[in-house]
Amino acid sequence: MKKLSLVLNAELEIPDDWELVEHPSGIWVLKVGDRFVDFDITPLVTESTAIDATWSDEDESFTGEILDMVTGLDSQMEITYLQ
Repeated sequence: MKKLSLVLNAELEIPDDWELVEHPSGIWVLKVGDRFVDFDITPLVTESTAIDATWSDEDESFTGEILDMVTGLDSQMEITYLQ
């Protein structure tokens, strides 16, 4: 068995009224109106070798198999105000 380390970094420009809040479950999430948003990983798959291949997570069984291999996951969110 091997170990794969995956580092994802995303930046989003968001409206001023979206905010980071602590959800009652204890995690920090983005509050968008009445909804709470957290980010996670979902593996996307294709069987195509085409340049414009369509990637999806529609194969729930295979997606679940990949996600079952995740042994650790950490996320961090920070809001920085643009000038």
